[in-house]
Amino acid sequence: MEIKKAKKEDCKNVYSLVSVLKETLDYNKFKKSFDNNICKDDVFYYILWENNNPIGFISVVINYQLHHADKVATIEELVINKQYQDKNYGTMLLNYGVQLAKNQKCDVIELTSNFTRENAHRFYEKNGFKKTSFKFKMNLNS
Repeated sequence: MEIKKAKKEDCKNVYSLVSVLKETLDYNKFKKSFDNNICKDDVFYYILWENNNPIGFISVVINYQLHHADKVATIEELVINKQYQDKNYGTMLLNYGVQLAKNQKCDVIELTSNFTRENAHRFYEKNGFKKTSFKFKMNLNS
């Protein structure tokens, strides 16, 4: 088991993992976003590997937020391949993200999770996260 920083050539592996979260992802748009972000200093992509198989992925974005008046880490994606779930791999990646945020001297680490992902909510709460807000969005291309 090994957690490694994602590289540009890992795009298809990351796409297959993130597709667990949202099955209707357009690969070309995904690749454009991945390629744009992978080279940024404030975006961290890590893959959990087992025997050269990508089984998990976490992305953490770090920026200064005015309402925190400090540096904040945001977990944008955390996903484990379905056949490897419930084996503590999610906890391993989550802890890695939390440690990354601490190393980056962040004030807080936060994330959002879809209302329908009740198992994920329990997982985050079990790992020390607290429900504190709602996320609102508006689709602009519909």
